[in-house]
Parts: sequence; structure tokens; C-alpha cells
Amino acid sequence: MKSSGSTSEQSRIYNERIILHLVRQHPEISRVKIAEQTGLSAQTISVITSSLLERQLLQVDGKVKGRRGQPSIKLSINKKGAYGLGINVDRDHISAALLDFSGECVLLLERIVSFPTENLAKKIAQDLIEEVKTTLGEDWSKVQGIGLARPDYMDSWLETLVTDSDQRADLSNLKAALAYWQSDAFESWLTDLTGVPCFCENDAVAAATSELLLASVAPQRDFFYLFVSTACGGSFVANGECYFGAHGKAGSFGLIPTATGKHGKWILEALSLSSLRRFFADKQIQWPSTDDLWLEPQYTTLIEQWASEVAFEVTPALASVVALYDPEAILIGGRLPPPVLAALIICIENALTAHSMLPLPAIRIAQTGHTAGVLGAAVLPLYGTFAPQQNLLLLSSKSAVSVS
Repeated sequence: MKSSGSTSEQSRIYNERIILHLVRQHPEISRVKIAEQTGLSAQTISVITSSLLERQLLQVDGKVKGRRGQPSIKLSINKKGAYGLGINVDRDHISAALLDFSGECVLLLERIVSFPTENLAKKIAQDLIEEVKTTLGEDWSKVQGIGLARPDYMDSWLETLVTDSDQRADLSNLKAALAYWQSDAFESWLTDLTGVPCFCENDAVAAATSELLLASVAPQRDFFYLFVSTACGGSFVANGECYFGAHGKAGSFGLIPTATGKHGKWILEALSLSSLRRFFADKQIQWPSTDDLWLEPQYTTLIEQWASEVAFEVTPALASVVALYDPEAILIGGRLPPPVLAALIICIENALTAHSMLPLPAIRIAQTGHTAGVLGAAVLPLYGTFAPQQNLLLLSSKSAVSVS
């Protein structure tokens, strides 16, 4: 399937991004192949690729020998041409990631913290950013922006999401402190601190975006992304772009009621790390201290029980997603331990098979996995600056109309 390019002057940026996207997908591609895939003229491609080479976003990786004429150069992404920095502020950690222009992770840092307040978040973020600056040195100037991924409603559902005993003893003060996250003040602070623009999305949207750009095999273009951390959320991806809806809340899977309320009234409470921790505590079983303990018989039995119960709670909502959206796949990422996630997918598949008359999409683990939130945050500035999004064409059309 050919990418949709345009030769109009108003769409120059879009065409540039189409070419960058194609080179990212097909390293060492020739200009001739770019023309075949995009339908753009040879002259347009020559002008755009020359500009990208001059700006060091592309690099020449040799030449392709043809039957006649001058050999064509092979183009690839210049890894050091640009960087994306991401900060993920979640209910149980703050992390940072640095991606080069190819999408490879250069640096990954994490600090464990429970429900971070303003001052603590700023202190940790500042320390993480300083480490990134030290790593990059003079190349800091190539950072395109800072992506911020954080959950919506940080100060809500504390009665079920907070599992720390000290914090549970003072929920009213914690709620007051977390009200800070209702504003965009942290985004503004990050911009002032770094001197680069801030691209902010909720963690589910950021994770879905990381799947679009960083998946090691060709990503689906129509999928539902389910992000499971201390709570959970979702994101719709349609035709290779996140769909936000009329008010920017499309994909808010966690805000759908559960089937029975056994693990919480809302899906964000039931399908969560908090739910799993509460389940272990109710059974008087300690949380595994090492990864290998998850495979012990006493834990596998509990995992299967929890996964079965939670799958039952979310099946009606997922059946609705399948019926209304018809996705190619349902991808599940986030911070659930791998054995728990694997068991959950099996239980969801079985439950959906019994409750849906429609063909079921593939349900599988997202490729960016455990680090999806922070990698998604780091993708945001690269995606926002270089991805061929259709709204660029719409903006161009509106601008052309207003000028005339």
C-alpha cells in the first residue's frame, strides 16, 4: 500500500515527514523506491532529501547500482540527528528515557515513589534531566522536546488505588497535595527548566504512540491499546494515528463500570496493579520479592484466580470495543508482571470467545512492554515534530483558505 504524499506547497512539511517515516521503516532505501512508495515526483524527493541530509536527519549509507546511469544513493535515518526526551510521572514511579532519532533507547532511568507530590516530582525530574544532559553533552541542542506522560485523575479513587499503609492513614491530605496534577503547571515548569517545548499526553496515549513508532515489526494501524499500571487506561489508534474524540477522552477504558464491582466499581480500579496487590493482601500472601517467585505454585494459583475474575469484570467493555471499533488487535502493555499479563490475556480470550458473536481480534502483549509509558513519553516530541499526521494537511488547507 502506497503512502499518501502530496506535491502542493502547503503540504511540504507533510511530504517531508512521509519521507522520514518511509526511511525509518525501510533503512537504506533509494530515492527511486521512495518515489514508487509515495507517488511524489523525483524533483520533490530530491529537494526534500537534500534538505534532510543537510539538516543531518538523514544519512547516506552507500549506493545502489542500477542497470544504467548514475548509481542511486541509499538513505537511512541519522541516529544522532535528533533526540526525544521523555518523563513519565505515574502513581508508583517517575522515570525518564532518551531516544535517538532511530527510536533506539539511549538512556533509561527510574525512581520508585508512591503518588508523587509537586515538590518531590520536581526534585526527581530535575535529577533525571541532569543525568540526560550529562549523557548528551553538546548534543543536548538536538533534543526536539520533552514528552510528559502521566495518568489522568491522579487525585481520584485513592481509597482503592493507594496501597501504602502510611498514605492510606492520611488520604485527605494526600488528595489535597495531588490536586496539583489537575493543572498543566508541571508541563510549564518542564518547558522553563529545559528550554524545549513540552508534549503532554496521558500515559495510555503515550504508550500507544510508542507502539506506532517503536514496534520492531510492522505495527498495526487500527488497534486498541490497553495500558495497565497502578490504574489502567486505553487509547484508540485508527489508520495509524491516535483518535482523541470530541473532547479528547476517547479510549478512556478505565472509566467504564465493571461487570459486578468485585474488584472495584470502575475498570481502572479492577484491572490494575493496585487490584492485584489488594488481592494478595486479602489472601495474606506477600508480594513476590523477586521475579522468579511469580512462577512458584502458590503464586500461579493466585494469578490464575485474579486473572479469571478480572477478565470477567472487563469482558462486557472489551466486547463493546470489538463491536463498535472492530480493531485489528487489542494490545496490552504497562507494568503488570509478565506471568500475570500472560494469564490475563488467556482469560480475556476465553471470556470474549464465550460472550461475543464477532470475530475476535488478536490479543497480545504490546511490543514496548514494561517501559511503554516512559518510552511513549520520549516518542511524543519525535512523533509531534516528524510524524506524517493527517491534521497537518487539514491545517494547511485551512491556512490556504484564510490567505485567499
